[in-house]
Amino acid sequence: MTRRKFLAAATVPAPVVVNLVANTPQGDRPPALRRPAKITRVEATLLQMPLKERFWMSISPIGGMQPKATRLILKLHTDSGITGYGEGSGGGAEELRRGFAGLVLGEDPYMVGRIWEKMFATTYSSDLVKNGWSRGGVISAMAAIDAALYDIMAKAAGLPLYKFLGAYRDAVPVYVTGGYYREGKGISELVQEVRSYLEQGFNAIKLKVGGITGGFSVQDDYHRVKAVREAVGPQVRIMLDANQGWDVATAIQASNQLYDLDITWLEEPLHWYDDVAALQRVKMNTRIPLASGEGEITRWGARRLMDTGAIDFLQFDCHAHAGITEWRKIAGMAGMCHIQLAPHHEPPVHGHLLASVPNGYILEAFANPDRDPFWFEIYERKPKIEKSVLYLDDTPGQGIEFRRQALDRYGARIL
Repeated sequence: MTRRKFLAAATVPAPVVVNLVANTPQGDRPPALRRPAKITRVEATLLQMPLKERFWMSISPIGGMQPKATRLILKLHTDSGITGYGEGSGGGAEELRRGFAGLVLGEDPYMVGRIWEKMFATTYSSDLVKNGWSRGGVISAMAAIDAALYDIMAKAAGLPLYKFLGAYRDAVPVYVTGGYYREGKGISELVQEVRSYLEQGFNAIKLKVGGITGGFSVQDDYHRVKAVREAVGPQVRIMLDANQGWDVATAIQASNQLYDLDITWLEEPLHWYDDVAALQRVKMNTRIPLASGEGEITRWGARRLMDTGAIDFLQFDCHAHAGITEWRKIAGMAGMCHIQLAPHHEPPVHGHLLASVPNGYILEAFANPDRDPFWFEIYERKPKIEKSVLYLDDTPGQGIEFRRQALDRYGARIL
């Protein structure tokens, strides 16, 4: 036998490559490979719960004069069986009742950019009027829908949301908001409240100032903050939130008087009608870093604010406005402007987002069940906050589960 014939006879046929995943029934595939192809159903529940008292900011109480907490809980179902949860601040409920959720039915949840643009386009379309929607309501509904889409994608990938987005860390610093003006309560009660936060392990606290129209002068605010600083000592960070309570001259006066109390930031110092361009003047005349942006509803408004060069901390709230997709774009813009991110409200979603970017500074939380009862009541599972740090684990998606009894007790089904 020649060498050529020997080699030909010894040649082994190429193995047949079998695509085991392709031939595996959809329901039997590993969770990370069960890729949802379309959204099949939307569920929405609006939670409302009366608060026990009025927690006053500079010019208004949380939840109105008949105070209540509100929350929108959204569930997106897919053809793969994966369900995404999204939360909103309570706005957008009427839009969902009037058919807004129909925009996402049948869509591929991975096409999140297209879905976002489809929803946002209604804010400058005749559909807004034809359907009886409001622009603000649409922006609020988008927040919950967008969050649910990311929850679906992260679960399908078998990853916690912060890792799905590209993790930077797995724990985020947290501050607690308190120190509201409370009817019938003064400085001694304020100090007692703040000490309770220290006992819970918090090392950063935000207080309310700016209540001139409610009878609190700059000097009154100084005494309130000074009493807290003396009670907590020099190691605890103190932030101040004026909630648009001052004019330019008063904001400059107050910030300079409060400077010696070692303030981490002064938030939203100026009245609503001139709260962006005039910040430059405040910035030039104060040594306290400035924070703002919780009221912005898109990246265009956030850009306008950042272009002033006046703010050090941006507080865009994707839980209330436009969703994770918009927040991520704004985070990149802020990074280029050397601005830190300190988003307004809700730890479940913003904890993941801050953990995914290098310019995430700190997360807002609440530690008083009378002020924020939903944080304490509606979750079966949620991120852990311990010693002023929120810890994220490897649970796929946002890592939250809701307590059915609480949703039934406080909720009304919209869809």
